[in-house]
Amino acid sequence: MGVGHPRWDRMGQDELAHDQTRRLRQFLARRVLPFSPLYRERFAAAGISAESIRTFDDIAKIPFTTKQDLLVTQENPEGPRRVILAPTAQTLKERLPKSELLGLLARKLVSGPEAAMAQVRREFAPCSMFFTTGRSAGAIPFMLTRYDHRLLSEGARRVVDVLGVDPAKDRILNLFPYAPHLAFWQTFFCGYETGTLTLNTGGGRVMPADRVLGALERLKPTLVVGMPGYFYHLLRIAVNEKRDLSSIRLIALGGENVAPGLKRKVTSMLASAGAPDVRVASVLGFTEARLCWTECVGERRTGFHTYPDFGLFEIINPDTGKPLPPGTTGELVYTCLDGRGSVVIRYRTGDIVEGGLRTEPCPGCGRTMPRLMSDIRRTSNVKSLDIGKVKGTLVNLNELSEAFAGDPEIEEWQLEIRKRNHDPYETDELVLYCALKPGTDEAGFRARIQTEVNERTEVRLNGIVVESVPALLTRVGMEERTKEERILDRRREVMEKIRGGTP
Repeated sequence: MGVGHPRWDRMGQDELAHDQTRRLRQFLARRVLPFSPLYRERFAAAGISAESIRTFDDIAKIPFTTKQDLLVTQENPEGPRRVILAPTAQTLKERLPKSELLGLLARKLVSGPEAAMAQVRREFAPCSMFFTTGRSAGAIPFMLTRYDHRLLSEGARRVVDVLGVDPAKDRILNLFPYAPHLAFWQTFFCGYETGTLTLNTGGGRVMPADRVLGALERLKPTLVVGMPGYFYHLLRIAVNEKRDLSSIRLIALGGENVAPGLKRKVTSMLASAGAPDVRVASVLGFTEARLCWTECVGERRTGFHTYPDFGLFEIINPDTGKPLPPGTTGELVYTCLDGRGSVVIRYRTGDIVEGGLRTEPCPGCGRTMPRLMSDIRRTSNVKSLDIGKVKGTLVNLNELSEAFAGDPEIEEWQLEIRKRNHDPYETDELVLYCALKPGTDEAGFRARIQTEVNERTEVRLNGIVVESVPALLTRVGMEERTKEERILDRRREVMEKIRGGTP
């Protein structure tokens, strides 16, 4: 059975806006408002209904959803349960559209009540779950049904199509950690649904680096997919050991922002390992959408190619919440247009998209779907620091992450934020731990990186500690954590000790 619009990537902008508005109105009327406790309550409180959404601009009438709505608190004990579409026999009878209800009753008469309920379970019963991986709050579960797996499968086919993968010729090496997280399973479905031979390694915690590299040489993959930090770690080992990487033509990196400098480092190292013409694409995905999107490789940084029939993206002013025009930097808001299980409407992601949403044809492949520009940054990485006599200096740690990841002389790194002398009443300090490439002039590096940090953030590093690569790998949790811990904020540890009465 087909899923989605047959011309999802080729619609004109007027047709697309009309189609998205119609899909949202129908989805709200038939599934979300009848069966989602949170949105039924929210729409009633706002005095709006599905029929209120007649034009694309009407979408702004819908209240925002935030991560706070999904957390279990005293005021919100149900937490993420409130966004699950969970019909009961009573609500089906009262709220299911009449045409569907008559079909269900006919099924009950012909095949019996068990067959009718089995039909409902196939559509609505959760059969798997993913968890968010953000460090700012506890992991939040998102439920998927068999219906959602069909959407995930179609999303996988689209990722393969946008990347230009040929199932008859290409082979995939999946480096994402084996876990109940979106990245691993989206990549798994890319191979499974398209018939592309894929080795799902499970990441460093399942297969150590030497086994992964051995498998890489035997499988000879053309596409390697994984986290930027872990892939760079493997690539460094492969280059040092003079492994043959000549089969690789495409790298897809996701799970965190991929700095242009890191892409340059990766392509340079691959060229030295026998793969001179490799293209590197960034992949975006977040659990709340249960889907991933990729750049095409026709041009550099073409933006993430979205699926306008499955989800609607807005860019808003993060301070006012007002929608912004195409091409404007702002916060990303996501709305499901199809799905079951856990469904979010106008969800504020907390991500800032530099350059916003673009609607003109992609310069790399000519597709006309909306594209999210490639530089996406977490607002939670803009931190207030008490440095010297300047209280509450805002420091964009995204800028520092990009600088360190793309620096040609840095092999591995971690930035630590701490209190001076571990005293909660003292000023904050920034300390860079790093491993340098062999032959680097350490004194020259220290002076240069201080200048670059100051130019990007108007603050200075309080310390630069040069360590070995193994020491840094241990610090960041390489092959141990789902995501490497690149920015370590230790200020909370000090405050918790004080609150607990520990000296």
